[in-house]
Amino acid sequence: MWMGSWPILRGLALSLGSDFRQQPKFKRGREGEKVVAGWLMERGWHVIPSYDYSGEDGDKAPKMTGKHTAFVLPDLDIAQNGKRMWAEVKTKAEATLHRKTQTLEHGISLRHFRDYKRIQVITGCDVYIFVYEECSESLLMRPIGEESDGRVYDGGKMGRGGMIFWPRSSFKLVAEVPA
Repeated sequence: MWMGSWPILRGLALSLGSDFRQQPKFKRGREGEKVVAGWLMERGWHVIPSYDYSGEDGDKAPKMTGKHTAFVLPDLDIAQNGKRMWAEVKTKAEATLHRKTQTLEHGISLRHFRDYKRIQVITGCDVYIFVYEECSESLLMRPIGEESDGRVYDGGKMGRGGMIFWPRSSFKLVAEVPA
């Protein structure tokens, strides 16, 4: 019986994937990427949006692929005056409070963090985390750093592979960006 319903489930999964770009969470994230890309271009940076390389249906995370490995790319590949970097952009309503430490934090997928660290090693280009914080209209930035710089959560409540969080105070305010 289970095997008989597999094609239906598979079709459902494929149709959900194709609507991914229509979901509010996706649109919100894309808007934040555009805010950061625009801010960077106004300051003389050239930007290659990695999301332009997201599979035939636009529903796959862009990856750097080797013979035996593949790593999810940060959102933007940026260059200026002979310097090249990667920028991972997160759009957040606000920082979250870690109750145990009473610290405001921003975080990303731990699995992606580890991929970005590998991208940094492979390309020799630094990776930066940009957070567009909607409530404060602030654009924050920090180098990706080391895993030991953040607070790692590897439980099952926050998505596959865990999360890494950094104190909001570890980010540099680079701009006020009205919505």
